[in-house]
Amino acid sequence: MLVKLALRNIRRSLRDYSIYFVTLTIGVAIFYAFNSIESQQVIFDLHSSADEQMFEFCQQIISMFSGVIACVLGFLVIYANRFLIKRRKKEFGTYLLLGMRSVGVSGIVLMETLLVGVGALALGLLLGFLLSQALSFVTALLFQVQIADYQFVFSPDACLLTLGCFAIIFAIVALFNTFSVNRYKLIDLLNAEKRNERGGVRNPVVCLLAFVVSIGCLVYAYQQLAENGLVMLDDPQFARATVFMLVGSLLFFWSLAGFIIAVITRMRGVYLRGLTVFSVRQVASRINTAFLSLWAVCVLLFFSITTFSCGMGLVQVFADDVERSAPFSVTATADVYYASYKELVSPHSATHDERAVAMAEQYPAAYESGMAHDWNISSDLRERCGAEWDEVVAASADINEWEAVGTPYSELYNQLLSVRPDLGDLANMDGFPSGDTNVLVSGLSQTNDVLALLGKDPIALDEGSFAIVNNFAGTQDCAQAIVDNGLELIFGDTTLAATGPVVDAQLFDTSMAGTILWIVVPDFVIDDFQAQGAIPNRCYMNADYVPDLEDGDERFDSMIKRAGVMDAFSQAETSDDSLEVSHDANNSGSETDDGWPVTSFVSQSTTVAANNGLRMAIIYLALYIGFVFLMATATILAIQRLSDTADSLPSYRTLSQLGCDQRMVSRSVLAQTLVYFLVPLGLAACHSACAVSVLNHTFFEPLGLPVAGPIALAAGLVVVVYGLYMLLTYAMSRSMARS
Repeated sequence: MLVKLALRNIRRSLRDYSIYFVTLTIGVAIFYAFNSIESQQVIFDLHSSADEQMFEFCQQIISMFSGVIACVLGFLVIYANRFLIKRRKKEFGTYLLLGMRSVGVSGIVLMETLLVGVGALALGLLLGFLLSQALSFVTALLFQVQIADYQFVFSPDACLLTLGCFAIIFAIVALFNTFSVNRYKLIDLLNAEKRNERGGVRNPVVCLLAFVVSIGCLVYAYQQLAENGLVMLDDPQFARATVFMLVGSLLFFWSLAGFIIAVITRMRGVYLRGLTVFSVRQVASRINTAFLSLWAVCVLLFFSITTFSCGMGLVQVFADDVERSAPFSVTATADVYYASYKELVSPHSATHDERAVAMAEQYPAAYESGMAHDWNISSDLRERCGAEWDEVVAASADINEWEAVGTPYSELYNQLLSVRPDLGDLANMDGFPSGDTNVLVSGLSQTNDVLALLGKDPIALDEGSFAIVNNFAGTQDCAQAIVDNGLELIFGDTTLAATGPVVDAQLFDTSMAGTILWIVVPDFVIDDFQAQGAIPNRCYMNADYVPDLEDGDERFDSMIKRAGVMDAFSQAETSDDSLEVSHDANNSGSETDDGWPVTSFVSQSTTVAANNGLRMAIIYLALYIGFVFLMATATILAIQRLSDTADSLPSYRTLSQLGCDQRMVSRSVLAQTLVYFLVPLGLAACHSACAVSVLNHTFFEPLGLPVAGPIALAAGLVVVVYGLYMLLTYAMSRSMARS
């Protein structure tokens, strides 16, 4: 009996169930698809050509966020279900009046929830299964691999996770429905349609003042955010920007209704036209009672749009041609000696032989080996590996980074700011060495060896000059200004002036192009440093393989291990797949090991894998979070708008009796729907425009990344998801009003 009643009620209330069913189905599909990424067919090809750990990291991040997404979807389902209960209060009252016990009514509601839930789960899993197949092609595109022998793959783990999460959601919904039905009195259920929630209109003067204050709060928040630059999130400016943005948005919606009435009532030609009076009062009344939810929707929209826009922008950091950031098959690095990690990245030795004396005392064998090979990694490794070296390595080039003691970067910055004051405080900017750090330089001959390996023209230095190598967009203006103005640096008794052009080259493999203001000096300057007992700060060896990358990585890794290089680091960790060695002691800033001949290896293939893995994680998270949060906000607004339309049915009936035709009613419904959806979206778009503009100035522009594309993608996502819900809401509201 309960099943028959439930099925009849569902068929009769298909229109009311549409938003609930659509939200539930899309939620299940998205949840399954993004949690099944690891099971797609493309993964089997991926393991042979990319770093598996990066892909697993992406899946772990998505799984972690899935908990938050499940909570959001649970809230949406309960919120949508609340609308259904409200719409059917009179029906439930009739059941009770006819003698059915509240337990029976709760049973009907529970059965309906179960039937609709099972249907939505089945359809959602089917759509999610199809969507997951599409995601496999997206993954293949991101990792630039071919899908061989493609076949449909179903993920049991993702299915069980989806069923488990939504089973919990349905159980909570069932408890909520039972509680809701049992707590209402019969008289309240029967008179539900006569109760029309309306808040009184606030004082228009107070609303006008509050509206002005809200605009002031938002302007101040934007100004604080622009000054902070979204660089230091623990800065008081960022905290003030966040607080004033939230307070300003809340005041905006609190005062909006009174402000609209105060403005439009004075525009007599508009206010008295058609059903404008009715529409304005309807909108104002609803905003008065729902300003808190509109505020929450605005904040969620802001978060969704900004996350998606910035996420798509960040992808471009890793989307550049990997050959630009990792042009060599492999790069070996030796952090020769330092007492703390700070001394490595910001060296400020008092004398040239300070580090050499300490290393010779603490690690005499490593010091003697480095001196014997003139601090060339390739010479040391070639001796260790023997004839096998020439079978694996086709060509190599070393380049060492030396500390110019007594020549701090502040000397360069002061000269630079005297000719380009618009550049600002360079010593405190990201990417620039601190002012008290000694300038780091490399010798001309080694630099030209690396350029030859890259197939680039050599640098020719005139007497008394130095050159700049720079390929980082954020420091390109500085590099060009140094060269154009012939700025000078003093190395001991030698004064050198900058000469051009600025050389665009990547001198060793990294995750992204980042050769920043690299200074190249004549070889005699380096010879002078060594004569005073200096040792390099860092040594790099770049090599190209004889075999292809995949085979070359495997053979190079095996060769280095057989040569005992890895065993020389008691605290090192090796990875067969990633061909990367990390020096834990150095990374933690504690006392180092000897640091010679190798601290770490980075191969081109690991850089490709890392970049592709980060791209995939960012894209999928941006889509996952952006889509779900957009759907959440659209669902909340749709349900509120439908609930408002249901409450206003007596008013629409009265308009019909007074002679209003259906076209006038439809236009009124359209106007109310547009205002209800577009006002929160408009304010959220203003917040996002400010945040993206600030990030563009502080992050994207220095990297030379355009933001027009990500903004267009975010706009497209909003139009598709948000617009779909708005059109569906309008169609349902118009149908309810016209009937």
